[in-house]
Amino acid sequence: LHIRGYKTHSDEVWQSTGLTLWKASKYLCDYMVNHADELQNKRILELGAGLGLNGILAHRLAPTSSQVVITDGDTDALVQLRHNVDTNRTNDNVFATQLLWGVETAEAFSSANSDCGHSNSPLSSFDIILASDIIYAAVVIDPLWETVQKLLCYPNGKFWLAFAKRRVPATIEFFLQKAEDFGFQYSLVSESGHIEEDTEEEEEDCNSHIKDAAGADEVFVYVFKWDCTRTSVP
Repeated sequence: LHIRGYKTHSDEVWQSTGLTLWKASKYLCDYMVNHADELQNKRILELGAGLGLNGILAHRLAPTSSQVVITDGDTDALVQLRHNVDTNRTNDNVFATQLLWGVETAEAFSSANSDCGHSNSPLSSFDIILASDIIYAAVVIDPLWETVQKLLCYPNGKFWLAFAKRRVPATIEFFLQKAEDFGFQYSLVSESGHIEEDTEEEEEDCNSHIKDAAGADEVFVYVFKWDCTRTSVP
């Protein structure tokens, strides 16, 4: 894959965190490769994609059988995201678009994509949602879960999330409690050991080394599913 972006410590990244690659995206990539069979014949959505690494990998792992929609809310990140999608696509089964989180924006997004079919199924809901390194503040957590609740297929959809523990005011414990509040159950499927950093020479315009300026320590990969034991149905 050829991913264009900025180095982690650049001024551009301080203005928009979506313009570099962060630590958790590497761990989610590893999980995706090890579970590539689950990505076949699916409608896949990436949230807060930044440069689009995870969504592009999903496309490359299932280029003909799955439809992949890669999203970010930041307009600066979208410029790089669309470039990376165009550079790495193998066909038209992947595209990038803007998506802000929340009930109203998710509903508008769902309606706008309801006439874009794949395998005779509208892209108004998704079998798998992907996200990595998207939790930096508590204020974004409710809008995120509102978006997942609206766009994830019921009852068999899955939300794959990689979370890097950082010194930020949003803990994984709070996030997991919110997951339950919104009607989801979860499993911890992977956590960080030691992953060797890429030793290949970094391209001039690409942050191929996954380094982290925000003090990331442990990384956890969770799979969220609908809690079908609850009486309420979305």
